Amino acid sequence: MIVTVGLSLALTLLTVLISVAGLLLFRMLKSHDDDLKTQHEVADPYSQFVGMLFAVLLGFMVADAMQRFELARQTVEQEASSLANVYRMADGLPEANRIRVQNLCLAYSDEVIKAWPLLAKKQTSPTTWDTYRRLWKELTLYEPVTPRQCNVQQSILPCMASLGDCRRLRVDALHNGMPAVLWCILSVGGVATIIFTYFFSSSNLNVQMVMVAIVSLVICLNIFLLACYDDPFSGDVMIEPTAFETQSRLFREEMKLPAAAPQ
Repeated sequence: MIVTVGLSLALTLLTVLISVAGLLLFRMLKSHDDDLKTQHEVADPYSQFVGMLFAVLLGFMVADAMQRFELARQTVEQEASSLANVYRMADGLPEANRIRVQNLCLAYSDEVIKAWPLLAKKQTSPTTWDTYRRLWKELTLYEPVTPRQCNVQQSILPCMASLGDCRRLRVDALHNGMPAVLWCILSVGGVATIIFTYFFSSSNLNVQMVMVAIVSLVICLNIFLLACYDDPFSGDVMIEPTAFETQSRLFREEMKLPAAAPQ
């Protein structure tokens, strides 16, 4: 599911309303507040234990998702940087080889940008894979003649290998999200934490409603923060192909080509 700000706000508001309604229903069924107050000494340590475990679990998950998001962003930037290095080093190749390699670099960057929306669907572009293979083939089958050409080939192949590694890591990142079982555990933990707030009775029901609403609000915001960072290539918080757009623009300027049409 693609997480957007509008969807997050709607589900957060709905959860807060359900939490407050649950409190009112619980108080209606448990009409004697004195019974709840007598259980405060027992309920308080249990609620702290449940809240602490849930906070630690949620904190670790959010930190892990943000770390994976940042790693994916760095991978995309490194892939674009490696592509730029291949383009630059191709200047040392014979004219015909240089033109083919640089044209393939431009095609690869344009195709990555065009196929970027497919990443939100956990898919990749067959056309981009074909261009990637053609670029590899052009560089590995080239036979240098002069010492300079040998040096260029020895330098350009590691850059191409770096591009390939980053591309594979970017594709792997599409499937590195949290499994469904962890989302279930997180949901159960959030519900349990909210329900525990019902076992405390306040003489002012309005104040307790506000406190329950705040607890559910904070829990929902953290869960949606986790959902936003869990998938780095979809939603309102996502990695954009800015690095490839920059390289594509630079390639076109050097090759005296018109700017690409907006995607």
